[in-house]
Amino acid sequence: MEPTAEDLRTVIDDLMGRFSGIPDDNWQLNAHELDWSCRETAAHILDDFGFYAMQLSGTKPPQESYIELQDPPPWRDGGPQLLFYPDAGTGTPGIVSCLDAVGGLLVAVVAAAPADRRGYHPAGLSDASGFAAMGIVEAVLHCHDILTAQGVDYRPDDAITDRVLARLFPDVRRTSDCWQDLLRSSGRTAETRGQHWRWDSAVRTGR
Repeated sequence: MEPTAEDLRTVIDDLMGRFSGIPDDNWQLNAHELDWSCRETAAHILDDFGFYAMQLSGTKPPQESYIELQDPPPWRDGGPQLLFYPDAGTGTPGIVSCLDAVGGLLVAVVAAAPADRRGYHPAGLSDASGFAAMGIVEAVLHCHDILTAQGVDYRPDDAITDRVLARLFPDVRRTSDCWQDLLRSSGRTAETRGQHWRWDSAVRTGR
């Protein structure tokens, strides 16, 4: 079974519940082992959701590039360029609301996209299951980064994690712990920290 819109919605709902417990002031903490604050990291999740949705939502999605939008200036000197940025004045409820809304865009697009629709991603031209998987991986990995900075343990649903590993990391070494396999594959364990990594979002023949 491949990742679905329902899997993505399950992950988003789980993140909303977990993020709702973060105090407003704690979003300014640096995310775990990142140069971004927790707020910037949450905004990065929103950007991924929004851009992934736009890569697949049109009747003629781009096949060789991202949607040609003007890159915004950084919200702070040295910060990341982010199109979707929660209003800092709204605190934790604002971040949770944005996650719900922008995540819902990708959920809706994945659910509605025809099986033969393809959209560009630099890691491989992808379909609805691929964009669902990419949204899930970005969400769970950066949720890990944010919650670890807050001193909170996190582990996503094993069945969903297993499906996204099979879809995006088909050749990685697998063990009995799919979450640790994903952390290892994304440079988030002691043995892989700092190593270059990339998933494969291409639609593979025979699937």
